[in-house]
Amino acid sequence: MSRETATAEPLAVAATVSPLIPLTILTGFLGAGKTTLLNRLLNGDHGLRAAVLVNDFGSVNIDAELVVGVEDDMISLANGCVCCEIRDDLLGAVERLVTSPAPPDHIILEASGVADPASIWATFAGSQRPDWLRLDGVTCVVDTEQIFEHLDDAPALLMLKARQIGFADIVVLNKVDLAGPATVAWVRQWVDTMMDRVRVVEAVYADVPLEILLGVQRNEQGSDMAVTPDEHSHATQFRRWTYQTDRLFDMPSLQEMIRRDLPGWVYRCKGFVGVGGDTPMRMLLQSVGRRSDLMPASRQTSAMRSQIVAIGGSELDPKRLQQLFDDCLVGRS
Repeated sequence: MSRETATAEPLAVAATVSPLIPLTILTGFLGAGKTTLLNRLLNGDHGLRAAVLVNDFGSVNIDAELVVGVEDDMISLANGCVCCEIRDDLLGAVERLVTSPAPPDHIILEASGVADPASIWATFAGSQRPDWLRLDGVTCVVDTEQIFEHLDDAPALLMLKARQIGFADIVVLNKVDLAGPATVAWVRQWVDTMMDRVRVVEAVYADVPLEILLGVQRNEQGSDMAVTPDEHSHATQFRRWTYQTDRLFDMPSLQEMIRRDLPGWVYRCKGFVGVGGDTPMRMLLQSVGRRSDLMPASRQTSAMRSQIVAIGGSELDPKRLQQLFDDCLVGRS
C-alpha cells in the first residue's frame, strides 16, 4: 500500500489496547541535520527513557559525563536515554530494546540518509507492525539551502528526497537561516504542491521542540501557551492550545474532522476524549502530522471528561480549533 493511500484511510479504531511503545522514524538526506537532532534528543531534558537507534555510534556526539553504562551495542545515558547500534536485523534491534529489563518509553529510529523510506515504513506500519509498537510518526529533516543542489549530476536525488518527504508526517525545514526567506518560501511551495496536508516546521540547528517530535509536555498548566526556542533558533514560535469538556463526542464526526479538516498548522494533537454511542467510552486520541489514531483508552473510568492538547505554529488559531472540536460534540452535527 502506498504512503498516500494509507493517509487517506479513516482513523484506525482498535478493539483492545495494550501498552504500546511509540516509535518515531527519522528520515532525511545526507547532511540535512538528522544527527544534530538526535544529539538534541540524547541530551534533552524530556523526562523519557528514550532509545535512539543509529547506524554508527561515531556520528553521534555523546558527552562522556552522560555515559553511565555500556553493554553490547547499547550506551545508557544519565538522562535515561539509550543509544543502540543497528545491525542487519532492524526489527530484531527494536525487539531487543522492547524486551530488555528496562524497556524505553519511546524509540527513535534514524534511517540512513540515502535510504528509501518505503521499506522501513512498511516494516512498522499496517499489518507488518509488531503488536508491541505504535508508529507515532515519520519525521523528515530537509537541508533547505541545499535541497536542489547537484540535481544535474544526479537527477535521481530529487526523487529520493521527494520520497523521503512524501512518507513523512512532519517535515523539518532545517538551516532556514542559511537558505534565506526567498528560498524557504520556494521550498515550502514545492513541498505543498507535491504533498497533501504535510506539516512543515522551520528550524535552525535542528532546534525542534520536543513537544512536537515526541509529544512531551513538561508543563501541564495553562492553555494557549507559547513555547519559545532558545537564542540560536529562528524567530519561529510554537503554541499550545488545550480543550476540555464534559460533553461526549460523536466519534464518526471526530474521526472525519481529524482526518480532513484539522489545519496544517497543527503539528501534534493528543488527549483523552469521551465518545457517545450505545456504550460510551473513553478514547485515546493521537495525531502527529498526517497520522492519526483513535483507540480505547487502556483505563476506562466513569468520568468522561475530555482533555485535548494541540501543538502548532505561531499561526495557531484557538477560535478555529474551538469551533472544529465543538462541532464534533453529540447533538452539534
